[in-house]
Amino acid sequence: MRQVLHPHNQGHPRRKKRNAAPVLGLWLFLLFLAILSGYYFLNSAFYALQQIEVRGNNAVSKETIVEQSGLAPGVNLFKIDTKAVSNKIQMLPSVKKVEVKRRLPSTLLLQITERTPIALVVSPDGFLQIDDEGVYIKKVQDFKDLHLPVVSGVPLENNLGPGSRLSKPGLSAALRLIQMMDKVLKENVTEIIAPSPQTITLKTLQGVEIRFGEPEEMERKVKIIEELLLQNGAIINNQTVEYIDLRYNTAPVIKRKK
Repeated sequence: MRQVLHPHNQGHPRRKKRNAAPVLGLWLFLLFLAILSGYYFLNSAFYALQQIEVRGNNAVSKETIVEQSGLAPGVNLFKIDTKAVSNKIQMLPSVKKVEVKRRLPSTLLLQITERTPIALVVSPDGFLQIDDEGVYIKKVQDFKDLHLPVVSGVPLENNLGPGSRLSKPGLSAALRLIQMMDKVLKENVTEIIAPSPQTITLKTLQGVEIRFGEPEEMERKVKIIEELLLQNGAIINNQTVEYIDLRYNTAPVIKRKK
């Protein structure tokens, strides 16, 4: 049977297509205007840098940090390369990490994490403050008020500058040892001699030399030191003991004075 098409149904889809074209064009035009407006708004003076906040800094002044960042008032916040700013500030020896955050519309926050010294390394003309990563923070002449363990015997390169990383094996072993010590033990150790990891030696307030040896079984060795010196300090001191040897995987060898 032949199908009969009614005249009023013919051509209807074509009218839909013709009507859709102007609507699509209008939407594209509005989208273009929105993008253009957004671009000019984001690049307008409304987002110009007016204030820099610095938090977390103690050893370094805000003025030094801002100067190191290279930032200047008036620059658009969205044009600031936060990674580049962070890298510049981290060139300061006392700065370990920097988080740069935008605070719209006109503030930039610099969240500073500073390096914390955990030891003083003896150098020919002073003491080098060192953090747990072996980074040289700054040089000091007097260590009495710093209450930090002193590490000696570390071979140093010439012309070391703040920010340098000291990667000597003996120093690395000494730093690991320091981090394992509790506060009381640190206060009783006056010097750590660390020319190499195999020959670490401690000097105590009691005047006793402790031949620590390689940085192995450190927890066991530290526990022995605490028991011998802190709990028996009255009978184990420089008047009664010449040295304590922990270099062997046995009971500690105590060399008594005659």
